[in-house]
Amino acid sequence: MSDTHIVGKRVPAANANEIVTGQARYCPDIDLPGMLFGKLLYSPYARARVIRLDVSKARKIPGVAAIITHADIPGENSYLYAAADQPLLVIDEVRYQGEALAAVAAVDEHTADIALAAIEVEYEQLPGIFDPVEAMHPDADQIVPGEKNVLSSHSFSTGDVEAAIATADVVIQNKYQTQCAEHAFLETEGGVGLVEDDGRITVYSSCQAPHRDRMQIARALAMPESMVRVITPSIGGAFGAKDEAHVQIHAALLAHATGQPVRLIRGRRESILTHVKRHPFIVEYTTAATSDGKLVAVKARAIADAGPYTNATQEVLHKFGEFVGGPYKIVNLEVELIGVRTNNPITGAFRGFGAPQAAFVYESQMDDLARKLGMDPLQIRLLNGVETGTKTYTGVLIREGSAMKASLRKAAEMIAWQKRHSCERQPAPHLRRGFGIATTIKGSGAGRGIADHASAALEMHRDGSVILHSAAADMGQGIVTVMTQIAAERLGIDLASITVTNADTSRSPDAGPTCASRQTMVSGNAVLKAANTIRDSLLTMAARKTKTEKHRLDLKVGHLTIDGKPHELSVKDLALRASNWGIPLHSESLVHFEYPEDAPMATYRFAQEVFQFGTQIAQVLVDCETGQVTVERLIAVHDAGKMINPGGVYGQIEGGIAQGIGYALTEELIVEAGLTQNPSLENYIVPLSLDIPEIEIEVLEIPEPFGAPLGAKGIAESPLVPTAPAIRNAICDAINKPLYRLPMTAERILSIGDD
Repeated sequence: MSDTHIVGKRVPAANANEIVTGQARYCPDIDLPGMLFGKLLYSPYARARVIRLDVSKARKIPGVAAIITHADIPGENSYLYAAADQPLLVIDEVRYQGEALAAVAAVDEHTADIALAAIEVEYEQLPGIFDPVEAMHPDADQIVPGEKNVLSSHSFSTGDVEAAIATADVVIQNKYQTQCAEHAFLETEGGVGLVEDDGRITVYSSCQAPHRDRMQIARALAMPESMVRVITPSIGGAFGAKDEAHVQIHAALLAHATGQPVRLIRGRRESILTHVKRHPFIVEYTTAATSDGKLVAVKARAIADAGPYTNATQEVLHKFGEFVGGPYKIVNLEVELIGVRTNNPITGAFRGFGAPQAAFVYESQMDDLARKLGMDPLQIRLLNGVETGTKTYTGVLIREGSAMKASLRKAAEMIAWQKRHSCERQPAPHLRRGFGIATTIKGSGAGRGIADHASAALEMHRDGSVILHSAAADMGQGIVTVMTQIAAERLGIDLASITVTNADTSRSPDAGPTCASRQTMVSGNAVLKAANTIRDSLLTMAARKTKTEKHRLDLKVGHLTIDGKPHELSVKDLALRASNWGIPLHSESLVHFEYPEDAPMATYRFAQEVFQFGTQIAQVLVDCETGQVTVERLIAVHDAGKMINPGGVYGQIEGGIAQGIGYALTEELIVEAGLTQNPSLENYIVPLSLDIPEIEIEVLEIPEPFGAPLGAKGIAESPLVPTAPAIRNAICDAINKPLYRLPMTAERILSIGDD
């Protein structure tokens, strides 16, 4: 498919018109007859025993339709992402600020608020554990009774790390800390539940995994999954936080209890105080190298603060461990991965999924190593970078790795790296300019050891129009547009001829969760497979009509072609004839993303085999009097395999960089003794448009040879990953002082001691 007419072209997002004109319907827009307003009662304490929970007075308030506590849940009182250790509603002890104790449904928001205030709760405050290192102590109080505070502990090693460190010419050891970060999506969490006439439950859910939501809702209601339907309307951003269930289960419980529709939408403050965050990490990291800069060993010990419950902690740690050595040839590597319960905010999935924390560590370390050896930071990366055919420390053979060094060279060319010292480095007595480079690796797909599959269904009508059914959630990353382009290209029709239904568990086959940069590969392949089946039916009809061998036929721009020349038969004609002859134009496909048997088995259980590479170079100006950092320029070169929609790819890169700048410089959830001090976008500082520098982007299209549709692979997460270390290295270049903690605020920059 090198000669494409739709794939590889910039096209508007499939739902762009609805979004920009305000016609798109989000959960807060859903208004049904007799709808009630849902609210949750949250704990103000980080840890406390619930002595008494009395809802009797609140239930008597006029206009209150239902109040439910843990005792009113018909089925399982737990979320289920990886482990069922977090209750939907507290039984006897709250373990983090914002844990829910009760759910209210009332005729309006004001009445719901009155009911919440009338619920009587008597707490006994308990001493919390807020330091993950303290929580690991054998004598520490168990945060969840019967469960160890160390909820996950894994080690992985290859080679002889200690011997390599002992004989190395240079060894660097540092300790890094990354912060608890807020997703700050535009649309807060929401759900709408209703009971259908036949007793079935329908839930509208702003979510990334509708079929997993259906399973969790059915568990809580003690109902068969066949009695639960989940519909995903438009989603106003997620960044991973809506991969895990939030309020949709409570909305379903309230609808079930009242028999009326219930809408439950979190306010911004509620959202910040209650939903999962990016894991804070503490990482001890050792790098060993020869005097000429060749890496010989990496040793790491990483502690992730999970909050009190498991959520996605183990999976995030596994991905951190996979990328902890960076995109480098390393024979000797050892990593210890520890997830720890505390009474801090709950943590979970967030864009990058462990890779941003890992990249900050390994790319900071590479610059420190280059500085100690007196080497060019670019050259030390080129010296150690992986290539096509490199066997990684996880045991995976890289099938296509040329983008790693290509991205480095291209980024260096774009910023004139070798001439950077000739620019004005001290434009004023208090100002210092610096340049920093970071190159990273990120996987596409869930990886080995995890079922990774998706289904899609296509139906062509006699007029040549097509309906595409998929449960792949589009939260702004553009998967619906990508699937539409792939289907239109293979069927030889225009984009306007394809209608994509909303993700709906009763109509759309399971596409798996929208996470892990997987949907373009997995759902894209499912759509391609389904389209090929219908295409074959159309070409069979065309071969019969034209008496031409099928291999000479093609479908392009609405018409049949023979040997590349347009024929008078249109795709619409062929669809009509196929329908009349009873030739099926419906196809549902299931794709299991499985690694080939001839590939060497990975020694790291969750290793991925499809990789994204990217390099960013930052130019910064540091005010040494105030500590303020201005990112003046940022170069980004990223590998997309094959761009299905270039506009979407460039948009993802720009958005990732903006989020990465916040992660680097300003964004931090300030938590003291388990209590969040800045639960507002007034004091949780995300970058504004004026904070985003000139961004120069280059996309490398080096087709992925394995598993990707048309050579394409994910791009949604990787642009965030290099930004913070690139800015860090630029700041260090400017002020000649090390930084080992995120975010790199003005206060932290001013507090750094002299070398």
